[in-house]
Amino acid sequence: MLVDFFWLLRDEITYVWPNVRRRRLYALVYIIERYLGLGGQVFNVYISLRIASLLHTPPTYCRIWFVYQAISIQILLSSMECALTHRIYALFERNYSILSVLVLFCTLQLLSLGTSAWLAIPNTEHSETCYVLKPNINTIYFGTTTMATHLIMFFMIFWRGFELPWKWSCSAFGRVVLRDSAVSPLIISILTGAMVLCNTGAIQTSLNGNIIYYWLFCTMWISLGRIIVNHSKVDQLEQLKQLVDARRGELTSEIDVGETSSSISESRTSQDPTVDLTSTSQVRIALEVLKARDPSNGALSFAVAKCGEESPSSGSSDGEDVNP
Repeated sequence: MLVDFFWLLRDEITYVWPNVRRRRLYALVYIIERYLGLGGQVFNVYISLRIASLLHTPPTYCRIWFVYQAISIQILLSSMECALTHRIYALFERNYSILSVLVLFCTLQLLSLGTSAWLAIPNTEHSETCYVLKPNINTIYFGTTTMATHLIMFFMIFWRGFELPWKWSCSAFGRVVLRDSAVSPLIISILTGAMVLCNTGAIQTSLNGNIIYYWLFCTMWISLGRIIVNHSKVDQLEQLKQLVDARRGELTSEIDVGETSSSISESRTSQDPTVDLTSTSQVRIALEVLKARDPSNGALSFAVAKCGEESPSSGSSDGEDVNP
């Protein structure tokens, strides 16, 4: 987690913190999740060191510790599911049927965690140091619904990726959206699937209740951070590209409407005063471009070109009018 924190710190400062000042919801969620999650992991390491040191812990503290695990996992899981649901909803062009299915599964997942915690925490067998001695099968409700929810998200994104235009899917924005959206639910599905196998006895190990939580916590913390940072980064780059394209379009439209040679000259003079716009060749080039873009200005172009031919090639230094 520390490696990922420092790895994304520069992008976080560049692309997320400006949106925090604008009070963007996704940026606020990122900051809360990022730093509270990091603090929560420090607390997790402290408890793990206590367990490794064989220090006696009262049973009440152990139950509080397990409740904290359930709450922290659900907060991270709900934040990531909201981010993925919003993204899938956008990929399917605001399809309310897709949104309804995702909301239904996310709600079932939330209820299943409450059920599993209510059944498992009082009946979990643990040592005097809060070390879980035997996995509790009641956690299977949380594991199955979480795995099903994220597998559905993965297949929705995977399926939509083939339906979208190939050019968009291969663009920088499309690659980031599809990659982050597909990899995160897939990894979480694998971890919760392993938890289900351990709780049902398919995998005989006593480490399930002590290790799976830390893996889930780290995975969801890293996944949510990368989803938000990468999306913010690519989104701002796309906005900058669109702004540049819009400015180019405005320049093209100004030429297309048929500017006069005098307006072209004034514009170029204001940009670079050292350019000699009284040169006949430069006026000819400007008027030929104008005539090619707007043939209706042919008479005007001919008149100004004739004026340019009869004017002195060096121009008038004192600003006197030239009589054609």
